[in-house]
Amino acid sequence: MSKKRSVIIAITAIVIAAPIVFSMINSSDSNSVKIGANNSAAELTEVEPQTLEEQTPTIATAWQWSQDNKNASKAITANNSNKTLPFTAKFVYEALKAVKLDEDGNVIHDHDALLSLDEALLRIQNKLDRESLNILQAIIKDGLPGKAGEQTAQIVGDYYNYLEAKDEFSRTSDIITESSGHESVNAVEKDQLLYAELKSLRDLHLGNEVSNGLFRITDSDAQYMFASMKLDVDESLSAEEKAQQRLEIEAQHMQYSINITNWPDRYSAFQDTKQRIISASLNNEEKQRQITELLNSHFNANEQKRIEHLGIDKL
Repeated sequence: MSKKRSVIIAITAIVIAAPIVFSMINSSDSNSVKIGANNSAAELTEVEPQTLEEQTPTIATAWQWSQDNKNASKAITANNSNKTLPFTAKFVYEALKAVKLDEDGNVIHDHDALLSLDEALLRIQNKLDRESLNILQAIIKDGLPGKAGEQTAQIVGDYYNYLEAKDEFSRTSDIITESSGHESVNAVEKDQLLYAELKSLRDLHLGNEVSNGLFRITDSDAQYMFASMKLDVDESLSAEEKAQQRLEIEAQHMQYSINITNWPDRYSAFQDTKQRIISASLNNEEKQRQITELLNSHFNANEQKRIEHLGIDKL
């Protein structure tokens, strides 16, 4: 007899293999803000926290603290809000401040943005409704005037809709295999199909481009997990064949799973040029010098720290 379990819980538990430490923000009722329709908009504004010192522009560097709060005031009036909200302006800022912006001020949809969206919404999702979500989006637009605010507010709303749909999906999705493990390739493939359904749900609510950007690392981790599990239970392969395929799976995972903006394309371009340097008629000292220069031209200092363990700058 089949046993019900949520594919969301099963996949998330395995895919998130490394602990991710968030800067936790206390969002208890004691820190919520009581805002009535006739309240001063200044109640939405708190003391400006220190901004992040990053080379890449972020919401932290673009956020503007002011007493105007035009959008938030308008949203409160329109919704006739007279209730305790599960967030403050500082909460919204702290949750989203690591979201990166490109040189034109557009939001970069990457893994850091996904973590920020989870930080902003997951712990207060059950306290949000359309009215409070509208106010949250209005606070974003006040803090980020222009397209950055519009884009961030849009994706926050879309991500909230996705979380609601995902919860419904997890309630209605059955899986035949037991949660303790998989005993056949077919069992793994059934989970893989459910993950594909979840991805389709993401694409529906977020759009393909945004979804692929936000979940690039998550999807890479999931595919690595599925490929590894199928390899473990594949009885048609010898130990030597499994060892070789495992190396190939790990190499492919590394190519797509690094948390650096546009990592797959930049890594591929780096490797192509590096190979030309290695193949050139140069002594090893000159090859190493050129590869080091190549690394510096493709990745900044902070990014190089993230990939130091890969040793891609070595001959």
